[in-house]
Amino acid sequence: MLLAPHRMRIGDHVRIDAFCVLSAGEAGLTIGRNVHISAMTTILGHGRVEIGDFATISVRCALFSSTDDYSGASMTNPTIPAEYRRSTDGPVRIGAHAILGSGCVVLPDVEIGESAAVGALSLVKSDVPAFKIAVGTPARIIGDRSAEHRGMAERLLGQEAVARRPDA
Repeated sequence: MLLAPHRMRIGDHVRIDAFCVLSAGEAGLTIGRNVHISAMTTILGHGRVEIGDFATISVRCALFSSTDDYSGASMTNPTIPAEYRRSTDGPVRIGAHAILGSGCVVLPDVEIGESAAVGALSLVKSDVPAFKIAVGTPARIIGDRSAEHRGMAERLLGQEAVARRPDA
């Protein structure tokens, strides 16, 4: 289900599987090229969400660019007028070639860096630097990711460019 599609920009060769809910807040949702958003993924919130080229969002991931205040000092949920709520909005950025494993939850004001990988069932409350691997609740860095996939992407893009040439 696409909510507010007029605030979405979706690149070429994007696959969005069944039972996804993509809701573009006021700040919009941008999805790069060759992105896979797997089944039952949810993207919600008022903040901007950007997903870079060649990123993979696995089954049942949830990306939130807004969150309610759970302290009890305010009320929660979208049926309550804004004056009684204290929601926090912030951008979510998923870098090019990044991977989110199944069941990940990403909170507002988080950037998953270029080519970073987040393990299944992780809760991402803070940034994951480029080419790092993070896992857990909350997610923590456990290692580095190879850059070999970058060369493969360049070859793929080169082949596509050749295929589009009129003289090819």
